Amino acid sequence: MVYQPRISKGCGNCRTRRIKCDRAEPTCSQCVRAFFSCPGYRDLQQLHYRNENEKVRFRVRSAQYSTERQVGLAKETGPQSRQAFKAAVVAQSLQSLPASLSSSTSAESVGFFFRYYVLEDGHNIPIYLSASQMEVLAANSPSVMQSLVAVGLAGLSNIKKSPDLMSKATEEYTRALHLINGALKDEAQRKSDATLAATMLLGMFEVLTCNTPSSLESWAQHIRGASALIEMRGAEQIKWIVGMRMFTHLRVQIIASCLHWRLSIPASIVHWSLQAMTERSVADAKADELVDLVAHVARLLSQARMNLASDIVSSAATIDRYLRQWRQTLPPRWAYQTVPGPPVRNRSPSHIKFYYTHVYHIYPDLWACNIWNFYRSARILLNQLMLNSAEIGDQAENVQIRETVAQLSTEIAESVPFALKLVDSRATNFPSLDHCLGGFTILWPLYVAANTNPLGSTLREWVVERFETIGNDMGIGQAHFMARTLRNTCAPVP
Repeated sequence: MVYQPRISKGCGNCRTRRIKCDRAEPTCSQCVRAFFSCPGYRDLQQLHYRNENEKVRFRVRSAQYSTERQVGLAKETGPQSRQAFKAAVVAQSLQSLPASLSSSTSAESVGFFFRYYVLEDGHNIPIYLSASQMEVLAANSPSVMQSLVAVGLAGLSNIKKSPDLMSKATEEYTRALHLINGALKDEAQRKSDATLAATMLLGMFEVLTCNTPSSLESWAQHIRGASALIEMRGAEQIKWIVGMRMFTHLRVQIIASCLHWRLSIPASIVHWSLQAMTERSVADAKADELVDLVAHVARLLSQARMNLASDIVSSAATIDRYLRQWRQTLPPRWAYQTVPGPPVRNRSPSHIKFYYTHVYHIYPDLWACNIWNFYRSARILLNQLMLNSAEIGDQAENVQIRETVAQLSTEIAESVPFALKLVDSRATNFPSLDHCLGGFTILWPLYVAANTNPLGSTLREWVVERFETIGNDMGIGQAHFMARTLRNTCAPVP
């Protein structure tokens, strides 16, 4: 006998949050109070009254088992050590790489990529693919391997200041782009993890090689392409770990791009973020909840850019209030410590310069650091929008908004030591500046913070110097581009 459960009549958000929905029109009251975009109500006549929970669980377990088994088989068929396995991946890739790229160069680029751009399996951070997951994708997909080599060569070129390596990186990038374009013509490959991963890697390539406004636009084009792929992949992408991690990683890039260009966040990103809440723990789901709030920020910025927004200050203040409420409801999973410092043990003078004030933050992980900085960036943009509006006449209110912007900008600066792994979550040892993922994630929040200050100000000059160091030590070209922009631009760049 098939169990026929009671079907909820509530909107999608209320069902996801497991709260009572009043089914008001055009949007329910719960969504209005939470400042969510109400997705509307289901047509109950078209629903099948079957409990599919067990089938869904079975499919998820099967997908997870398949991924884990694939990693296991890959390691069983090759040497046992991680170094040897990576070498096996490189050797396999040489069959598809052009003869003009030597084995040693290919091996060096792959080694550099895994050393500086991929976290080892022990770091369980939902925003990044693990080393094993990336290795399996590279071993089974020429487009992923080609993209991976291009990214590794670009990073090596920037670190070594080698035009020859950059020329080779560009050649590999072109070949990877050709492979991806071929995959996009096939419906199955278009929705595959490999195609999305390769697109994600080429977005990293654009960040590494960015040196002009046109480079920034190229990065934005890759991000728009990834957004289109996410929309095509549908609900299944958040049912298994690899798909969920790529979605979460690319979502950060998509939102940053939209906020930078003052564009609305694609509805599919907001929709799948709300759906992802059901696949995460209650604590982790707070990150998905933030996406819907930031979508309102992006929409208001877009309307203001096109002079379509009315009552800007009131709208911005309302969204800002809901963002503050979101912060107040965060569980301990997201809590960070403010630690007096900076620590001086084993610190070089160049590392000490990454501490903007006499305190720094310790976060549970890099994802938490990233989420907090997106929260701060969104509030900075909202408050800056209010300051730039002619609607504010109260001097006291103006001063309060400026103090809020200054405080949020300072907090972003105080998160930098953790983001760059100068300190870790245990606060017991102090790694060197030797991993680049934090460099990628901190760029945009720092840029937003610096743009709140005029030329020559302490924070702006400090951010410019940090960007230059990140560009030199981590080989991230976009950091150099942002530094030049901040030095030469009197007003915030739209």
